[in-house]
Amino acid sequence: MLRGLIMGVSLWLLAWSALAQTHGDPSFTCQRAAAKVDSLIEDWHAMVLEFHAEAQNPSVLQMWAEHRKGRLKTNFQKHCKREWNTHQAIFTCFSGSVSEMGLALCRQADTNPNGWQYKP
Repeated sequence: MLRGLIMGVSLWLLAWSALAQTHGDPSFTCQRAAAKVDSLIEDWHAMVLEFHAEAQNPSVLQMWAEHRKGRLKTNFQKHCKREWNTHQAIFTCFSGSVSEMGLALCRQADTNPNGWQYKP
């Protein structure tokens, strides 16, 4: 439990640091978020499978399928730029994540107030 709390606080510090550095710069944030998601999607997908949470995570499944085809980074970056005005908070959080758990935590209500879903 303490480990989860420490990870959560660390995630928030990273996300807010990234927000301070990239506020108003969707190109940089989207590029960084796409790189983070692409580098961590295998582990995030494995975590979803481990907890039998496929039905609750269609975006993870779709991103993993695109990653396997080598298209995720480019498509995610385009998606991010297109959806920036509505989902800036979650993209900023993704850009500061360092683990699959961090990516999953970005989908919580406070960083995902508009119900983000991946739609390439």
